[in-house]
Amino acid sequence: MKNRLLFLPALLLSLPLAWAQAPSGQVSFAFDRTTFPVWDFTGPYQLNQQLVGSGSSLPLSFVVNITHDLAGRLSGAGTTVVTLGPNVVAANYVLSGGVSLSGNDTRASFSVSLAGSGLNIIAGRQHSFHISVTYNLTVDPDPANPPALIAPVRGAPVRGSVSISGLGGGSVIPGEDFRVLLPPGVDGGWSVNMDILPLNRLAGTATILVHNPGAPGQAVYLPAARTLSANLAGSYSPTLALSQVQLTGVAGSSPTTLDLTLVSGENQPGRITGRILGQTVRY
Repeated sequence: MKNRLLFLPALLLSLPLAWAQAPSGQVSFAFDRTTFPVWDFTGPYQLNQQLVGSGSSLPLSFVVNITHDLAGRLSGAGTTVVTLGPNVVAANYVLSGGVSLSGNDTRASFSVSLAGSGLNIIAGRQHSFHISVTYNLTVDPDPANPPALIAPVRGAPVRGSVSISGLGGGSVIPGEDFRVLLPPGVDGGWSVNMDILPLNRLAGTATILVHNPGAPGQAVYLPAARTLSANLAGSYSPTLALSQVQLTGVAGSSPTTLDLTLVSGENQPGRITGRILGQTVRY
């Protein structure tokens, strides 16, 4: 009994020392749409809405390609095919906007301007046209549904106008059950992979991977991610068994930043703040 009592304090002292150690080597964690999403909206989008004029409506649809940059800006330009009721015409388009995230509420706001030359056949004759549409959308929060952009809680998701030379114009509205499916691979998933060297301070490198559609022509079943590279710095408190880690995007990945609190023995960070692809991250 005496030997056991002498052994007990030594055991209790050894437990925190064995458990509360600075993180070292490869440290990784991942989130998905159901936990804490970050979105890369890069990819092609089919936009379907309605043209309303003189008490009647016509389906209006076209495809745009969106580029989502590191600061959260959305842009795009090119040529697309526009379906206007029974008419199929060509147009040049320009797209601009931005994305923001706070908690699990992710919003994408952008405008599209389309212009078609007078060589297009509309209602049996040649006409030029111009279409201007503004979108104010939010990610569907229900993980049981396919990832999509839907109407926000407040405000109109779609509004705009159409003008056709010699024929007049009308207003653009969303139509019933309006939603925009996200490209395959855009699912809100992301991960952080850190390589930590525990010296007198924590140092190393890290990569942040955000799920996206991948390279053109890549099979949709293959994993795809946008890679953001970062330098790592931080400190460790053995008393609290906590590590404070800062990730700062390097050239080509700036202005990406993440501040993390790592708890010894835990699989996920205790706290995360920062910005990824223009989205404010608070976990």
